[in-house]
Amino acid sequence: MNAAPCILAAACTFPSGTDIRLADAAVRTQLALLGRHPVYRDAAGAAPRISSFPDEQRYDAARWALLARHALAQLTQALLPQWDALQAAPRLLWLVVPDAERPGMPDGVAARIGEAMQHPLWPWQRITIVAGGHAAGIDALLAARQALTEAPGAMAVVLAAESGLAADALLWLDLQGLLHGAGAPGKAGTRGNPYGRVPGEGAAAVALAAAPPASGPGWARLLGCATAEEPATLASQRPCTGVGLAQAARSAIEQARAHGPARIGHLVADLNGEPHRADEFGFAAQRLAPALSEDWQRSAPALASGDLHDASAVAHLALAAYGQLRRPRSTHTLVLASSDGALRGAAVLGASRDIPDLPEIRPWRSPSTSTT
Repeated sequence: MNAAPCILAAACTFPSGTDIRLADAAVRTQLALLGRHPVYRDAAGAAPRISSFPDEQRYDAARWALLARHALAQLTQALLPQWDALQAAPRLLWLVVPDAERPGMPDGVAARIGEAMQHPLWPWQRITIVAGGHAAGIDALLAARQALTEAPGAMAVVLAAESGLAADALLWLDLQGLLHGAGAPGKAGTRGNPYGRVPGEGAAAVALAAAPPASGPGWARLLGCATAEEPATLASQRPCTGVGLAQAARSAIEQARAHGPARIGHLVADLNGEPHRADEFGFAAQRLAPALSEDWQRSAPALASGDLHDASAVAHLALAAYGQLRRPRSTHTLVLASSDGALRGAAVLGASRDIPDLPEIRPWRSPSTSTT
């Protein structure tokens, strides 16, 4: 597409950041509100830590729908200053939900979330379901971007929710060695797993348009977006060298270069405690080094939110857009999305308006004086 789509607004919620403003602060300060699972016990008889809202024992489809509705309500509030300009825009919705075969998922998640999205303010012309894992949000973003080329006057919303905290879901992670802190009895006593995920729950949404409305420039520009396949998946038991992740990132960066110099100053990664994913990120960052600015910074939102699985990519996009709004910079933000399977994704976000490069300010030093 010739013009970079505009991210009009975004929403994000998880236990340590109940709205996007607090979520941004939690990520930047690495604030995590963790508790013990109310039911599940690992092999050592201990309850693992999770990132969960209160009323922890009801992890049914209604809980997923409530989180999704909360994200939509936040998004509506964020869009109110532009609502008159967007009133006539057709509404298109992409719902990111977990794979049906993912263990421990309640029945009817997609249907309950779809019901929760019905509201007079949101007369959806089309609702599309995208099922997958951590990188599924990038897949949905690609589809939304393509739809805006066909219907440039529309508003596209990508929304995802995650609440995979039922006992069966944690057992699935535990059996794969992916549950952080899960203990197992051994000859030398109980030892907790130092790696793996802290399961979390939350929801996020981003609203996009082909061009910013007359009421304002929006939050950020989507300069590039791409997916790729990774040959070394979690199940393959082979070291992952970041081939697929780097390929997706390079494609997204190349798209961004069509809109000007693409210098990456902020990199958002879905690192979540897995050695497999840490290796992948390290190799991918090395491959992408020529595109990174000298003082590039990295953030890992899962340190604050817990692992948001299928909602992670949308949550990270929402936080990146909010960062561009509140702290605009001349460099861009690269959002990376890995997964348990083969799909990898990446997106490049830029400021909603041109930010000039500022001259370097060197530390002031008083002239040396000599005493005799």
